[in-house]
Amino acid sequence: MMGEERYIVLKIHDITECLSFEEKQQLDGIQRKLNEYRLLNGKQSLQCAVVESDWPEFEPTWQAISDRVDSANCAI
Repeated sequence: MMGEERYIVLKIHDITECLSFEEKQQLDGIQRKLNEYRLLNGKQSLQCAVVESDWPEFEPTWQAISDRVDSANCAI
């Protein structure tokens, strides 16, 4: 299974270290606007688990997702 790009992930440490105060405010405003959009369209706020590619859990996590998708596709 190839992963598809569906999300943008920004590490808080990187934001803190790299962005100016004004950029952090802009990013916060964008995040709030996107969350409001989801809520207004009957969706929940996103809650995601992120596993970085250099973590030992990365490959087993991808395998678990692949197995779930493959079994769901077989059921169709």
